[in-house]
Amino acid sequence: MKDQAEKLREMALGIKQQIEEDLRYEMRKTRVLVITSGKGGVGKSTLALNLALNLCARGKKVVLMDADLGLANLDIMLGLVPQYNLHHLILGKKSLKDITISGPYGLKIIPGGSGINELANLESEELRRIIAELGKLDGQYDYMIIDTGAGISKNVITFVLAANEVLVITTPEPTAITDAYGIVKSIARKSGAINLYLVVNRVASNSEGIMVAEKFKLVCQKFLELSITPLGHIVDEPLVGEGIRRQQPFITLFPKTAASSNINTIAERLLSDDQKQIESLGARAGGIRNFFRRIGGIVKS
Repeated sequence: MKDQAEKLREMALGIKQQIEEDLRYEMRKTRVLVITSGKGGVGKSTLALNLALNLCARGKKVVLMDADLGLANLDIMLGLVPQYNLHHLILGKKSLKDITISGPYGLKIIPGGSGINELANLESEELRRIIAELGKLDGQYDYMIIDTGAGISKNVITFVLAANEVLVITTPEPTAITDAYGIVKSIARKSGAINLYLVVNRVASNSEGIMVAEKFKLVCQKFLELSITPLGHIVDEPLVGEGIRRQQPFITLFPKTAASSNINTIAERLLSDDQKQIESLGARAGGIRNFFRRIGGIVKS
């Protein structure tokens, strides 16, 4: 009788633990990070790819979406040739699994192509179906990194305003800084609930990277009353371009370069911010499903 009661208690405990684990899984949401820039050609896609791979190398599960409608090129940077993209998913011809391709370190890539633009023109029922499909990824990945186009086109702004977290990349050139400020200004006008980060690319030295980031941060505080967090900078060195020419990420080809070390620092700072973001996103629920729901709300408004 005693043994039977003990077994029942163990069974009840096992069921309780399983339920708690299932609930934790349901509550777990993927952290969505949108990467954008005010000006093209500043290294946005290079940062998105190498940052994603660095996180994968640390054991994080990452899915990378190429949402640059004009210059979708993440697959080219890896020497991959996707057969399908988001367009095929929207048409209902292929599943999410069919269009997703695999990269190094377990990285998963969703090619966007013309499907990114089509998100803005879907009927409500079609949009719900796509949101449900993409929402299946929620909790399966630690991060979804979205590489948008440059500038303040409707497509870019839609993705930026739907995000909880946006990383703006610029270079030290005055035109790039002005354009980066322009996109931050657009964000400030339309949404005050986004966590903004800054990365300065192609700097001549560490001191230049720190100086440009701090100046940009102060200008945003003074004129926009908006806080932006510098995540780091990337020094300008030829080996970064060599990686692009070889269609391989520079952090895997040249792991001991200063630029690779810079990517490492950016990833560490992003990871150290994990718990803070989980605690601060109460007002705007995070996760992939909610991100695409907000896109649906923006394009229909």
